[in-house]
Amino acid sequence: MILFKHKSVLKNKSGQAIIFILLAMTTLIFFLLFNVDLHQIVRRKNQAQNAGDAATLAAARWQGASINLIGELNLMHIMALAEQNQAAVHAITNMQKRLCFTGPMTALFASQIAAKNNHIYVDDEMTSLIREHAATVRNQYSTMFNGEMYYPEPWPGGWQDYANMLDQVAADGIAAGPDNASFYGDPQEGHPLFNKSFYEAVESQNWCWFYLNANSLLGNYNSYNDWPPLPEAIRDTYNDCEFFSLGLTPLAMEMQYLFDADALEKFFREAGFSDISYAMLSSTNVMESLENWFVYDSGIWGEWDLIQPDEGFPITGPVREQYNYAGADAVVRVNAEVERMTPGIGGDNQNDSVVWTAASKPFGYLEIDGDKTLPTAASNFVLPAFRDVRLIPVDAASGSNNSSADAEWVRHIRDHVYTYVETGPGQSSCRYCKNLLIWESAVFRQTGIDWLALYCDTCQRSSGGGGRGGGSRRGH
Repeated sequence: MILFKHKSVLKNKSGQAIIFILLAMTTLIFFLLFNVDLHQIVRRKNQAQNAGDAATLAAARWQGASINLIGELNLMHIMALAEQNQAAVHAITNMQKRLCFTGPMTALFASQIAAKNNHIYVDDEMTSLIREHAATVRNQYSTMFNGEMYYPEPWPGGWQDYANMLDQVAADGIAAGPDNASFYGDPQEGHPLFNKSFYEAVESQNWCWFYLNANSLLGNYNSYNDWPPLPEAIRDTYNDCEFFSLGLTPLAMEMQYLFDADALEKFFREAGFSDISYAMLSSTNVMESLENWFVYDSGIWGEWDLIQPDEGFPITGPVREQYNYAGADAVVRVNAEVERMTPGIGGDNQNDSVVWTAASKPFGYLEIDGDKTLPTAASNFVLPAFRDVRLIPVDAASGSNNSSADAEWVRHIRDHVYTYVETGPGQSSCRYCKNLLIWESAVFRQTGIDWLALYCDTCQRSSGGGGRGGGSRRGH
């Protein structure tokens, strides 16, 4: 009897030890898998950062090179006039018009190569969106209304050429999404429904965003009928590409209203053209001839007011005067998928996504009388000036809030917003439509009003890092 009891105790202890070992091994396995996942996430984050930075620098480099080439063609245009070669004049201006599209399209293609070289895979959603836009350009931009095209062509057959270029880039797949594209038919700002931060504030219940950006919206809103009219897309010209635009436009003007012959001779000499002299310029009809000259669009190339060091912007010291200009820049977004080994909820493996947004800008200056000055200083006349490219904070780039690399956002703007304003929210799998359903809840809005009544004094504008709820993307 005693022996039997002794064997039973040993058997029970043996079973407990096995259970303990199994639990320890399970914990160890999960710990090892977690470390593997963590290593994968860090590695992919570094790859995404390298890819995004390389892609935006490649795009900005082509922007600067394209503007320089258009500037050189401006000078060649003057030389052709001086030689009374009208065929060359026509060929030069036609080439400049095309470069305003082929330059940015080359920039888009170069950014894809840079991203793929850094192990970023093709984004199927973004590729599909570019293909859809190519079809829109091909089928709608050139549609005739009352004898005129919906959008005037930049050159004969321009919209078909542009659509073909988009299809060629999309054929190899989009890995780095152009995030500051400005589509002709899409309103860009001026209404909360076109502001992505509004939706993110609703989703995360970031009441401070409303307090800082739309203080009266929570209290004055009752239903979708209360939205102000949606703004229309207003555009005067269609001479600039929608992706990585150069911000240039042709201007019909006599040269004498831009420069005198002496100043022109200096520009030629600084650009390395020694064949053009003051005597040649002043003795021909160059100065009085009405021609299309390519100039910087003053609505785009102005003071770089997005850089505000006095408000805590993370830059060291003032921007040098010769570099303090807004204008052409490139913003790209890359998505890097991370295959997780650790099971998620329900026991299924789930993949994580690392998103990196980067911005860069071509920089340069003109040398006038030995001084370095803004590229636009020569009466906004485009001359070869750009020498380098640099990464810049995303918030300092033009159009950085367009989020044109977010395919779901672009489709929401085009397909859902106008219907929502007319008929109210509907059932949709669209993330932004779901946020509009939340917004329509009076209980939701009252929660925000109550919270702000108690804690509005804690709301301060962020000077760093992003995240949901309207945070500022100060880093690149």
